[in-house]
Amino acid sequence: MPNDIVGQERAITTLARAAERPVHAYLLVGPRGSGVEQAAREFAAQLIGASDERDQRLVTRGMHPDVVEFEPGGPTYKVDDVRERMIPEAHRSPVEGERKVLLVLEAEKLCFPPAIAANALLKTLEEPPARTVMVLVTSSADELLPTIRSRCQRVDFDPVSDELLRDALQAEGVSADVASLAAGLSGGQLARARSLAGPLASLRETFASIPARVTGTGANALALAEDMNAAVDAAAEEVARRHAAELTEFDEEMERHGYGDREVQRMRRRIDERHKREVRRTRIDLLIEGVTAIESVYRDALATGATELNHDRERLTVSARSAVDALEACRAAREAFTINEKGLVRLTSLVFSLPPVAG
Repeated sequence: MPNDIVGQERAITTLARAAERPVHAYLLVGPRGSGVEQAAREFAAQLIGASDERDQRLVTRGMHPDVVEFEPGGPTYKVDDVRERMIPEAHRSPVEGERKVLLVLEAEKLCFPPAIAANALLKTLEEPPARTVMVLVTSSADELLPTIRSRCQRVDFDPVSDELLRDALQAEGVSADVASLAAGLSGGQLARARSLAGPLASLRETFASIPARVTGTGANALALAEDMNAAVDAAAEEVARRHAAELTEFDEEMERHGYGDREVQRMRRRIDERHKREVRRTRIDLLIEGVTAIESVYRDALATGATELNHDRERLTVSARSAVDALEACRAAREAFTINEKGLVRLTSLVFSLPPVAG
């Protein structure tokens, strides 16, 4: 297991032992960014016996033929996702080794009422083919059906303290001030702290500046929404560049190892589908991250006398009632983004709901 999953020694030790004598199904529980998804991939690499750098790299990037990742294409898994993709893949023989692993990310979304997708998976989860291990990953174990939870060995990941996150960032070369800020804003999630200290710093700065720039006019709302939307576009471009690099690496890897055309087409289609889902998920994640930055400004405004989360910014001066209303508007925007993105439209509506501050 990797040593850069900070503060999860107990969970990592449990998984390392489990990989020696694996059972048929596991449930890894922890908030996104806690290291749970990275640990799931590293666990999968151990399960298939990935002993060299090549295999480990392919698993980490979701490109290994014997480790198949699934994630919902929208707010929930559809029953066809289970019947037409998961179950057939579980019964397909490993390509390179003796074992296959299915990673089911955001597993709680199997159980969207009336939980048809979850029920369709139950039999395979309880009695998968002998050479297949199912690994479910979730941030909300209570949203899973009891029958799902009971069929898996559970491993929990915990939020990490600000001190550990700050130390980890500083060890990676982040300055003390930036590390302290990112750790405090991250909610105990190392991956998020790293992003806030690096690629998401500009996005966070743009969104956190919004509350102090609201005037209450239509022109102002549209201008601020356009600024936020542009920040999201800029942050999302990195994902597109990474996808292009992954496909180039995949093509080279397939040619080097002499895979047949049919197998190459099947695996490339799997990667293309994952990329499409990731693009959509990335935009939603970025919008939610931005709204969270706005929320943190209003929380600081309410918490007078307490240490600010945004200690690099002047505390916003608004009434408690206005701050509470703004937080409610942010909550509604976040929920709306998870259903239907409509970035610029919803961002404009959100700004209209915030209290005017700027002259």
